[in-house]
Amino acid sequence: MMPRNSVPVRAFMKNCIAIFISILLAGLAPSAFAGFSTVVIDAGHGGHDRGGIPGQRASEKAATLDVAQRLQMNLRAAGLRTVMTRSDDVFVSLPNRVAIANAQRNAIFVSIHFNSAKRSGAGGFETYYYTRQSAALAARLYSRLVRAWPGENRGVKRRGFYVIRKTRIPAALCECGFLTNPHEAALISRPETRQRIADLLAQAIIQQSDR
Repeated sequence: MMPRNSVPVRAFMKNCIAIFISILLAGLAPSAFAGFSTVVIDAGHGGHDRGGIPGQRASEKAATLDVAQRLQMNLRAAGLRTVMTRSDDVFVSLPNRVAIANAQRNAIFVSIHFNSAKRSGAGGFETYYYTRQSAALAARLYSRLVRAWPGENRGVKRRGFYVIRKTRIPAALCECGFLTNPHEAALISRPETRQRIADLLAQAIIQQSDR
């Protein structure tokens, strides 16, 4: 029979391991995304694509666009060139998002999303990459993103999502918390939290840029 505190202990250990792996990955190939001068910012969803799951109250498309716009302001203030896959509430197909990214030189691609789950208790952050050249970028973004608020940190993962699989530049997809988690949704609904997310992502990006 397991002790009563085994679940929180395991959760704590899982978080520690996830953060350790992200730091390790970030040091594997820093040159893979260093020296860029352009950031393609991809606000997930838009238009008729609301994002999330059926019955979800909070709109993912609105939150992603707001964070993307705040991130753009931070990066421009730091002297970086930015390209937005969408700047308002319009639908942009996945192939068009990839085409925008692949048209840029000396660039990286950062896709902003918020997570959803049928289980309301699911929470935390995660970032995704597909190619080896993108692993360090995803890890660097993750290492900053987890500072947004205390919670479960789900790690850096390799997945074949279209927008990061088809891009030819270093690319990462960030899941910035769960809109189906009441606590996290309440945090994300606050402008100051969305600014905090944008600030943290900007810090990770600016640190590796060639301004």
